[in-house]
Amino acid sequence: MTLRVRLGDLRELRDHPLGTIEAGFRADLTQQEAFTRGRGPFPGDAETVFSERELFVTAPDDEVLAVATITGVREYDGEFLVDGDLVVDHERVGTRLLIRTPAENVFSCADEESAWAGSIERARWIYVRALVEVATVKTASYDRRLAGADPAADPEATLATAEETMQVVPRYVMIHRSGKLRLGGPYADVADWDGRVEPWSDYGYVDCLRLDDVLGTSGDLDIDALRPLTSRAAAAELLESLGWDKVIRRFVEAR
Repeated sequence: MTLRVRLGDLRELRDHPLGTIEAGFRADLTQQEAFTRGRGPFPGDAETVFSERELFVTAPDDEVLAVATITGVREYDGEFLVDGDLVVDHERVGTRLLIRTPAENVFSCADEESAWAGSIERARWIYVRALVEVATVKTASYDRRLAGADPAADPEATLATAEETMQVVPRYVMIHRSGKLRLGGPYADVADWDGRVEPWSDYGYVDCLRLDDVLGTSGDLDIDALRPLTSRAAAAELLESLGWDKVIRRFVEAR
């Protein structure tokens, strides 16, 4: 279940518990600003609010402006404030909720999963998550090697070791028909856009996203090319440039 706040008209605030001086929707809101405005305080039932997993903050036309993981609920002057962690570039940012919320700045709860599950948008973002996950693992291994290096060691040798560490598996992500992801796999190296992944296909895995395919290389991976792909926005832009129909074709056909 998701908790949603639909922002209303702009208005000035005084003595707001989060220190904000303005509430409501503006076209140029950042994700952080939208999240702050969507935290409340609002009237509502604390138990209902706290039972939800995510907070969706939307514009008046129901476009998702920000998504956060809910970590707690606090009472303030008879109303409630939501605490949470902003999920930057969440897959729902920029999409529109399918169930409209008539009231402005009032909590509402609805399960979007059934409608979202079969959409092309969800299929696209499964691949975005896959690319972000493998890029994050790669860059983290590079950064850990640099952080743990001997300060007295030759800088060029340290960089070379970090780059070498980054080249090891995984270089791909297996994609299950349910949207579940699995890094690596002993048979995935032979897969391509039109190939058949065996034997993971026997267990519901329908595609394999390979860094070599996405980056157009068969050689060593470049940290400067991988690091931007830890952002969902950058990963989505790259996959879109390859052609969404091609990228998600096997997943869509397997549904």
